[in-house]
Amino acid sequence: MKAVVATGSGGSVELGEVDEPEPKPDEAVVEVAAFSPNRGETFLLEQPRRGWRPGKDIAGTVTREAEDGSGPRRGQRVVGHPDDDGWAERVAVRTDRLVPVPDFIDLTVAAALPLAGLTALRLGRVAGSMASRRVLLTGASGGVGHYFVELAAAQGALVTAVCATAARGERLLALGAADVVRTVERSDGPFDVGVDSVGGRATPAVWHKLTQHGMLI
Repeated sequence: MKAVVATGSGGSVELGEVDEPEPKPDEAVVEVAAFSPNRGETFLLEQPRRGWRPGKDIAGTVTREAEDGSGPRRGQRVVGHPDDDGWAERVAVRTDRLVPVPDFIDLTVAAALPLAGLTALRLGRVAGSMASRRVLLTGASGGVGHYFVELAAAQGALVTAVCATAARGERLLALGAADVVRTVERSDGPFDVGVDSVGGRATPAVWHKLTQHGMLI
């Protein structure tokens, strides 16, 4: 079958022929309709280990059910989060990392969910209850930021999102952000929670916008 493979030269890739996946008893085989690249994979592509192929975020249709009887059935549309190998025509995925996709959601859209969505969900769990808390979020216009804004706002948080452009800010406001600013310094604190994915000078800037007992993530 065809798959995207790393060439080992500066992060480049090419389309090549690879063996069909050999699933373990708790794995289903998915015919991949779409995959979503993420930043971690681009880093790994710079110096790929032997035999490794990228692909952690995929969506498609189950073509072979797991031998142990777990997970989705053949023909079911799913979104999955394998460890790797997902940039291919087919991939084996543990059934506890597969979730059915409703018919009204396009598989291309679903493929962008796994890594960014799980990261945002776990950030919310670290932060704790969001109801009525003021939250400052940097890097808000990325995938994690979009999901985090939507999840936090749905729990009652007042999210101030930091992003570089007004156009991106409009999308964040539509997802529930209370305010959008271009820089941390322009935000109107103090905040109960600061979520910083930018680093560098942004981290101490967020720190200084927190309440005395605020949480920095």
